[in-house]
Amino acid sequence: MDPFKKMKPNRLLALRLGLIVALTLLASCATSQGRHVPLGNAYPAQSETHNVDIFFEGVPPREFDRIARLDVHLEKTFFVRSALEDALPELKRQARLSGADAIIEFREISSQSIETRIYHVTATAIRYRQ
Repeated sequence: MDPFKKMKPNRLLALRLGLIVALTLLASCATSQGRHVPLGNAYPAQSETHNVDIFFEGVPPREFDRIARLDVHLEKTFFVRSALEDALPELKRQARLSGADAIIEFREISSQSIETRIYHVTATAIRYRQ
């Protein structure tokens, strides 16, 4: 037996509207910001399909130049945590915009303010020498 069949139409409408409002609030309670700051000469952006190498530990074996500082800031409410995996797509996007080939030197900071979880990661974008 369907429990919604016994409900009055106004009550059912109110329940559905309440559910829509709650889902909208949950979906809108996350923010993401990213930026890159050149460390010297500016380079043209790489294409969206350009592969960006990630070095969580150490540096690549070939010569490179540090070209930009990357920052990604994530905030989520209702005690939902963020992690490096959540920030990687934006880090890669910012690296491509800075003209980078790879990302190194990750630094993560996490904090909390009431129900808001804050996650900030910085990294260095590099360009391989020819």
